[in-house]
Amino acid sequence: MKRLLLSLAVGAAVLAMACAPKGAPAPQAPAPATLAPVATPTSNLSPVRQAQGELPTSQDAAWAKVVETAKKEGQINVYTWGWTGDTGVSIARAFENRYGVKVNLITGRGAEFIERIKTETRMGSVTADMFEGASAHSENMRLAGLLTQAGDLPVLRDKSVFSADPFMFSPEGYYLVENQFYLALYINTNLVKPGEEPKAWADLLEPKWKGKIIWADPVVSVSSSYFAVMIAEKRMGLDFLEKLGKQDLMFDPSTPGVASKIARGEAWVGYTDTNAVSPIALEGGPIRIIDTKEGVFANGLALGPVKNGPHPNATRLLINWMLGPEGQDIYTKAKGVLTVRKDVPDHQPKAVQLKPQNPVFIGSKYNDLVAKTFADKTFVPLLKPK
Repeated sequence: MKRLLLSLAVGAAVLAMACAPKGAPAPQAPAPATLAPVATPTSNLSPVRQAQGELPTSQDAAWAKVVETAKKEGQINVYTWGWTGDTGVSIARAFENRYGVKVNLITGRGAEFIERIKTETRMGSVTADMFEGASAHSENMRLAGLLTQAGDLPVLRDKSVFSADPFMFSPEGYYLVENQFYLALYINTNLVKPGEEPKAWADLLEPKWKGKIIWADPVVSVSSSYFAVMIAEKRMGLDFLEKLGKQDLMFDPSTPGVASKIARGEAWVGYTDTNAVSPIALEGGPIRIIDTKEGVFANGLALGPVKNGPHPNATRLLINWMLGPEGQDIYTKAKGVLTVRKDVPDHQPKAVQLKPQNPVFIGSKYNDLVAKTFADKTFVPLLKPK
């Protein structure tokens, strides 16, 4: 029966998300500002200057109007999962120094933000301007009609400068990739000796790992939903997750929490991502990525402009800057992660560097499947059996 349920989940068309339950009224926000005219690709200036939005008015009057209006808007509200701590401070400070636009960061988890933005939209008082987080959460926001398009930004005109396609998850440009990362197994190097680490996901079913594995809670984290892709590609079966759920898994609400508990020795091995591990590895924490034979997930974090946000021009300006050389350099250096640009160096610590033997690319082909699997909580009863 479980196989049948998954088959239905994988094969069914992606449904529009239901209306959010009633919640507390969202904070009052100003009426949506007017969006400046869309820029037209007329400039022949270098990609670097285009990326910073420094185009002469005579060559790109429309984009100059976006920049001017963004400065008048004066601020932007970002609902973010990954721009925390020093990373968020570095981004906000650099952007404000360049444009005089303040970045207000509201941190949390993607699933919670979806419901919050739904409530704001229903109340006619949208506070969020932009969402930053997992592509699957971004896809669920798109399906719910909460995002607008930003695929015409100046930074996107020269696609040859990108090492990862910003449109890989959303060809229509409802959300754009800001960062590449791997979802994989990680070990505590003080507890797991060389040669004793799991070589495959299936190794986690061995008795020696029982009670020593940590996972992001599938109720609130999208990370477990990526296994729908493994199953769709026949790299593993549903029975793996069912057996794994009997290994007395430990859970944390977030992948950063998983990474921290591995480094502290509360778990020997866990499933998390390079963005969560990199800050720990930069400080010399005892944690290292594992390349499993069935594959590791190649994924990305995304930036999505919220529909009817109060500062639409500041939002376009921030996304354009974040995908440009200055924004990417500041972001990847602060967080220790991979860039999406060829002209910006990666700043990953050695412990999370990986060229996987068998990568599993999510992309737009599977993003809707992952989003629906998370929304339907398909794997929750398997990984968290009662």
